[in-house]
Amino acid sequence: MIGTFDLAIYDAQSLAGETLLTVLEESQLTPGAVYPLAGDEALLESGDEATVDYKGTELEVVSATTFSYADADLLIIPVGSEVDPEVLNLAREGGCRVVNGSVNSESEMYLPGLLDPAELSGLQEVAIPSSPAALMLQVLKPLQDRVGIDSVNVMASLSLGETGQKGIEELRGQTIDLLSGKPVKKKLFEQRIAFNVLPQVGAVTDGGFTSSERRIAEELMKGLKQDDLRVGATCVRVPVFFGDSLAVHLDLDRPVDGQAVREFLAGVEGVELAANDEMPSVETVAGKDVIVVGRIRQNPDHADHLCLWIVADPVRCGAIQALALAEILLKDFLK
Repeated sequence: MIGTFDLAIYDAQSLAGETLLTVLEESQLTPGAVYPLAGDEALLESGDEATVDYKGTELEVVSATTFSYADADLLIIPVGSEVDPEVLNLAREGGCRVVNGSVNSESEMYLPGLLDPAELSGLQEVAIPSSPAALMLQVLKPLQDRVGIDSVNVMASLSLGETGQKGIEELRGQTIDLLSGKPVKKKLFEQRIAFNVLPQVGAVTDGGFTSSERRIAEELMKGLKQDDLRVGATCVRVPVFFGDSLAVHLDLDRPVDGQAVREFLAGVEGVELAANDEMPSVETVAGKDVIVVGRIRQNPDHADHLCLWIVADPVRCGAIQALALAEILLKDFLK
């Protein structure tokens, strides 16, 4: 590309931030300058120099609250991050566009490839889904367009990748302790994560659903633009380093068989169909760019009920979606 732009990345030292930098290196985007920003100001106050690697160069991480956002054309907040509202205010005041993947974003939501880019015209800040809804939307939208969706029920088995390096280290350390016959240390989670499944991801809200489960419902309704969509979600944390697994059950407006579903999804960007006899797992998608759909089956007793199995690396896919959205927002710079 001929044009360039200057890019700031929030929480650049996190697993999601580092993945974003890696995907940026592999992409065709050519930022003139990259500014890594700290997600945790305490890390800068420790006195140790904080750096990240980008194209073989060590870049110094700077404070997100003192950075001059007028120096950047775009700020990307990695998917799943928690961001100080002051950072967003500073970016707006500096005239810096924002791709917001934070868990508490309230801006207009968009997912590349699903909605008309013209809808972004004039927007300074755009959100991308921060929950497993981002993986489901690319699969559900083609089905909604062709047969309609009345309800979605999903069991989301979530890996440690979105919790960052701390979550990965906790699983690794507890596994070593258990296999060595030592007492298990718990820091990030109240219960042991090694050789266990935790039935709570996020804070429990009114009605018993967690914040993660509520977010899935909200983001599916927004992404599909269907306010009357009925969504039931259960999120569990599983002892897996990278890759989420989603068991999805759909009630459709009219019956459709598995072969027709495969035809609907064939050629959808970012989606890969597993063979009928293949059982895809997170082992096959960790570190990869695709959302894999398998075990497509029609309920033999209810023809309008469809079951799907979806696996993907949400950290990697989130970075790809963020950069795809960045390219749309910065199209004037990239001509």
